[in-house]
Amino acid sequence: MAVPSRNKPRRRLILGAWAVLAAIMVGPGCLGPKALRTTRMKYNESVRVTNDEQLLMNIVRLRYADSPVFIDLPSITSQFEISGNAHFLGGFGNQYPGNANLGFGELGARDSPTLSYRPREGKEVAKALLTPLSAELFSVVNAGANLEQMMLLTLNDVNDVGNAPQATAMTPKAPDYNAEFLRGVRLMASLRERSATEIQVGYEEDADASSDPIAEKGLGGDDLLNAAKEGYVFRQRGEGRMALLKREKSLVLRVHRPYVDSPDMHELCRIFHLRPGLSRYRLKSEFSQNALDETPDAIETGETIYLNLRSILQMMVFLSKGVCVPEEHVAENVAPSTPGPDGRPYNWTQITAGNFFVRSQKHRPRDAEMAVFYRGYWFYIPSNDVNSRAIMAILEILVSIEESETHTGGPLLTIPVGD
Repeated sequence: MAVPSRNKPRRRLILGAWAVLAAIMVGPGCLGPKALRTTRMKYNESVRVTNDEQLLMNIVRLRYADSPVFIDLPSITSQFEISGNAHFLGGFGNQYPGNANLGFGELGARDSPTLSYRPREGKEVAKALLTPLSAELFSVVNAGANLEQMMLLTLNDVNDVGNAPQATAMTPKAPDYNAEFLRGVRLMASLRERSATEIQVGYEEDADASSDPIAEKGLGGDDLLNAAKEGYVFRQRGEGRMALLKREKSLVLRVHRPYVDSPDMHELCRIFHLRPGLSRYRLKSEFSQNALDETPDAIETGETIYLNLRSILQMMVFLSKGVCVPEEHVAENVAPSTPGPDGRPYNWTQITAGNFFVRSQKHRPRDAEMAVFYRGYWFYIPSNDVNSRAIMAILEILVSIEESETHTGGPLLTIPVGD
């Protein structure tokens, strides 16, 4: 009859200890990929949510004529650590027969994120918020933005047809309206949705030279490259002579032939003072030098759509008129109000109706896509309000574009989170 060996339990315990040690040694090599899979999208979602909330908070602040504050998060650094140790003692007793086995181990993990905050201030924030947009940004429409929402958000007027320009003032003294503007914009959006029109991007050169003609032999490769960087191009002016011309990106609204004389196109031309029957209309900003020189004649000929573009701050103030202010704040003059034709406070939310609306209530909303708490109330956009969410997305993209053009270094506030 075989007798069980006394060493088998000891060997099993020793093997178990070695297995623990092996797991501790192998663990750090596997932590990185697992940490990436489990944390990256969480950080991504947190950044998206807090960006939306910051933008909504600033829109609500502007409705109360309070100052907007922007704090950027330029970097997130997260350090993952894992550590462990194990000990084993064992043997065969001398004084008392039998095996003695003692083992213990430790395993620890730590996630130490470091957040760097940078408040936007000075010339940087002034340039980003106060500079009017360029007409070139309407190429965003070709990237999938809704034309009606884009024009409602970014334009003060089109060929002097106003989009409630008084709504871009934080404390307007008189009510304003945009019914005719919205009718024209919706016609334009409808035509685009039916593939009747499209916005095309091209380049045009000034007819007048920006320099006197110079000898072609005197031009080198560096001259051509430097001119291109500044938006200029050399063109031939007579035999062996070259002149410097300004070359600019331009936008054109192209009308497809079957729709040139359609009733909707004729109505669009009536609203925006355009000449009917054309297949192309130039889109230009009123703030370009050429537009200022040519605006009266161009509008009379009806061949150009002049866009009076807003700045980021004007867009945010305009959207703030879509915030539903609690009645007690209006009664107590906590939020500015404008007397309407009947003497009662004018309802500014009607100028953004159907496109943007921010609700308010005392208790935290349950169905909010984004919500902020301000002056004792919750202001929020429900998750099923797709139009308001889309407007916020367009504004976020435009803010990001302006940020990228004005970004400079600034003071950083770095906060380590964790142990």
